[in-house]
Amino acid sequence: MKRAMFLAGGVLWLCFALGFAAFLAQYIAGGAGWQFFGGLVSSASLLMGLVHLVGLGTAMLICFAIGAGLCARGMTGENNEDDGRNANEPQQREASLPSNKL
Repeated sequence: MKRAMFLAGGVLWLCFALGFAAFLAQYIAGGAGWQFFGGLVSSASLLMGLVHLVGLGTAMLICFAIGAGLCARGMTGENNEDDGRNANEPQQREASLPSNKL
């Protein structure tokens, strides 16, 4: 059940990334900032377009990274679960070395 939730969440985040990519492609095709200040090319319209492009691109990459991470976590399975030991502590031997006492 846990794996299915990770996979479903990952697929949803990947869909969000795809949505941002589609919106970004449509935004670029529509002029990417020219619509704010009319038909004139000014520094303000270019700056607005650049800010939107960078913001949408960053949102798309973050959504993709989260989705890929969740999908990878869901595909690895539950076999790598932590068994309660601290990973920083050295493992103790189960059997001790034989002693020379008689």
